[in-house]
Amino acid sequence: AAQHGGGNRLGRFFDLDPTAFNLTIGDGRWFVNQASSRYDAVILDAFVGDSVATHLMSRESFAAIARLLRPDGVLVINTFVDFDSPRDFLGASLAKTLRAVFPSVRIHGARGANMLFVASPRAELAMVHEPDFSRVHPDAIADVRRAFATLWEPDTGAGTVLTDDFNPAEFHDAANRERFRRRLALAMRTGS
Repeated sequence: AAQHGGGNRLGRFFDLDPTAFNLTIGDGRWFVNQASSRYDAVILDAFVGDSVATHLMSRESFAAIARLLRPDGVLVINTFVDFDSPRDFLGASLAKTLRAVFPSVRIHGARGANMLFVASPRAELAMVHEPDFSRVHPDAIADVRRAFATLWEPDTGAGTVLTDDFNPAEFHDAANRERFRRRLALAMRTGS
C-alpha cells in the first residue's frame, strides 16, 4: 500500500505516526479487491456520517477480506448496534453475515451501543494474552475493560445474511441511528 494524504491529521488527532506503517486512504472495498498481501489484522471502522458503509458489510466483502487474512488473522469491525433492542437489525445481520464467512466470531460490547465484532478464519478464536491497559486514557478505561470482558450474542431470529444483492441494513437501521443521534445530542447538552 502506498501512503496518501491525511498524515498530518492522523498524528494531530489520533497520536499516530503514519510513517511507521504503510497507509492507504481510499475506498476499502476497492483496496481489498485488488490487494494480494496477507494481513494479521484488518480493522474496519468505516462510517458514512453516522451510518455504516454498507457496501463493506456484505458476505462478498467479508469473503474478500477473509482471503487477505493469514490463518490466525482477525477482522475487527467497530460499529454501533444495540442488542438490547429487538429492532436491532444491523447487529444481528452483521453477526449472521460474518458467521456465513468466518468459523469464529466474537462480539465485544463497549460504551453501550458501540460494539466490536471480531472474526477469524481460526476455528477457536481466543484472547492470546490479557490486554495492556496502561496506555488507555483514564476517561475511557472502564469502557475498554468492559468491552474486553463482555461478550454479546444477538437474537438468532433477527436479521439476515447481508449480500451485495440484498443489503437492507440502512433501511432497517434508520430508527436506531435516530435513537443514537438523540442520545448523543442529549449527552452533549448535559455534558455527561
